[in-house]
Amino acid sequence: MGTRSSCVCHLLGAGAIVVLALFAAVAQARATAHSEFFGEEKDWTLWSAVVTGSVFCDQCLQDRVFPFSEPMDGAKVTVACKDNNGNVVDSVQGSTDFLGNFLVTFKGKQDLSGCTVSLAGSSRSDCNIAGGGAKTLTLKSRLLFEALYVVDPLFYQPAKPLDFCPKNSSPAPSTPSGSIIVPFPNRHPSTCSPSDWLNIEYYCWWPKALSPLHTTVGSVFGKGAEKKYGNKSLVGGLLTGDELLRQSIAALLNSQTNLHFYMSSRGVTRDLNNALLGSAANAATIANQLAAANSGYGRGKCLLVPCKL
Repeated sequence: MGTRSSCVCHLLGAGAIVVLALFAAVAQARATAHSEFFGEEKDWTLWSAVVTGSVFCDQCLQDRVFPFSEPMDGAKVTVACKDNNGNVVDSVQGSTDFLGNFLVTFKGKQDLSGCTVSLAGSSRSDCNIAGGGAKTLTLKSRLLFEALYVVDPLFYQPAKPLDFCPKNSSPAPSTPSGSIIVPFPNRHPSTCSPSDWLNIEYYCWWPKALSPLHTTVGSVFGKGAEKKYGNKSLVGGLLTGDELLRQSIAALLNSQTNLHFYMSSRGVTRDLNNALLGSAANAATIANQLAAANSGYGRGKCLLVPCKL
């Protein structure tokens, strides 16, 4: 019996043991996770599936995020699931935060294939025309929840383009921050979101110097971050509802794993610390800039390939 157990452990290998340890740690973290953003403690273990996405005001009627769309605070969305006959059998409504992001949860339902997200109410009278139809869901990760789904950006539009909008249909993008650097010609940076970096399939892409479970936010970003976030680990930071912290960690990981990412590691650290020293409005602006870089300004793609477990 002892010999058989030893063989099984040998077959598992060090990589699999790391994966199991990561699963166990995240399971413990999600059971006690809470978010200041949502205003109350959440029991993450009760959520079988989560849908997340963003809503923007497409101010120039371009059907894309960068560079002129603006996040919408308080916009409503509906996630609806239909049976084979087209009848709605389950639906949940959510609303966006100040960065335009929404998070809708399902309890006791893991498979959301066939479900869609649609706009359900604008928070702005000057931008209230729904652009496009319902969006389909994409399964992104099974690390944090039983299932984490994402959806492409949704857009409300004004009746006509605003005065500052360019006349041509393809304006040249501009850099939103002083820490943005120009990527090499004909190369594309890998732009991975916080959800991507929580995906167990990408655990091997974490830099060796940045342990998901043991490296603290303060040790990476400095004393200001340590004072704000204490001994929170990098995975713990990705699990919070603090959008500034989540996007900062994702941007740092992107910058250290892809030389062609839009921002340097030093620039990400500087942006986070500037946000912590400034006003809430300034922090929101920086968080939005980091999120834009992590999404490739609406045109990016996470180029990580699944690890061999």
